[in-house]
Amino acid sequence: MHLKAPIELHSFSALQQLARRTNDVVWLDLSVGDVPPWDAQDWGELLRDKHIRLVAASSYPKDADAIAALDAGCAGYCHAFSDPDTLLQVHQVTSAGHVWIGQHLMQQLIQAANRAKPQDIFPTPSWDDALTLREREVAKLAAHGASNSTIAEQCDITERTVKAHLSAVFEKLGVSDRLQLALKVHGIQ
Repeated sequence: MHLKAPIELHSFSALQQLARRTNDVVWLDLSVGDVPPWDAQDWGELLRDKHIRLVAASSYPKDADAIAALDAGCAGYCHAFSDPDTLLQVHQVTSAGHVWIGQHLMQQLIQAANRAKPQDIFPTPSWDDALTLREREVAKLAAHGASNSTIAEQCDITERTVKAHLSAVFEKLGVSDRLQLALKVHGIQ
């Protein structure tokens, strides 16, 4: 797989100029001095029309900051000093048009979805009717925040098999990531 080299910026004004002429993944170091707050109008104008896919890289990442950045329209939020493999994953995910939020925040969102699970007043068709028994087991574990390695260990299968089961589950349920899976498993629309 060939990926274009990411564009790195060191000021918000440079980002604003670049946004007019690129359609690439752009990485912004949030430690630069002129980055406005995430609720500033500058972000809405810049990110809502999706000319760029912005990855915000923070030296001091916080979940609240990540949520604000993603809400503003960022395609990703990560630690500025992540290991090279993680940075490559972030770039691959955002280049493919998806959103990167990292494992910790994903687990926080899944836990929030678990707490927000509505009580069934009316019976609804089961979310797992189209799944095999093993796919159901993997889906439930993933929806409760288990990592691939934890799922593999609990199900006595390889991580590669976990990934294959999750791919099948995502396709059968029409979801694209673990958060959507958690919402579907817990009956949250």
